[in-house]
Amino acid sequence: MSVGVALLVGLGIYFLINSKKHIPSQELNFVGTDSKESIDICSENIRSDFENVLDQFDELELTQRIYQLLVVEEIYLQQGLTVGEFAKKLGVQARIVTEILNKLYGHSFKELTNMYRVEYAKEKIEEGFLDLYTVEALGNEAGFSSRTTFFNVFKREIGVCPSEFWKNYLAEAA
Repeated sequence: MSVGVALLVGLGIYFLINSKKHIPSQELNFVGTDSKESIDICSENIRSDFENVLDQFDELELTQRIYQLLVVEEIYLQQGLTVGEFAKKLGVQARIVTEILNKLYGHSFKELTNMYRVEYAKEKIEEGFLDLYTVEALGNEAGFSSRTTFFNVFKREIGVCPSEFWKNYLAEAA
């Protein structure tokens, strides 16, 4: 069964279970009330639940696309990447990307991309990148536009500058 079909089946089950939760018992009792009005109220509650689930479904899909771009495609390695460009690749407005990233990760786009870049740089250091190349080359490869930004962000995230991290790594590996 494909993921899309499974999600649709799950949504159907969700509606069957949860649609009854939001219908007050007096709405189910048609005695002494206008039954059409009660049905309209029930329909509106179900429609509202459906819209909420669709919003969550869209958020789940967006989350998967964000993961695809960040983790699989490593888009953060692109120098000068903006939230607008990232949003365009996702097919949504930049404002929505900002809200989702803050909600899911608790970080802004810039903070999140810098965190991924620093992790990438750490991995490269541990793989021996600095045995052959400069720290500046590492910063460029990690997606940083300037040496200063790379050093500042790395030190803020890790607590030491890249060259000091490298020296500590070599000392621990020995």
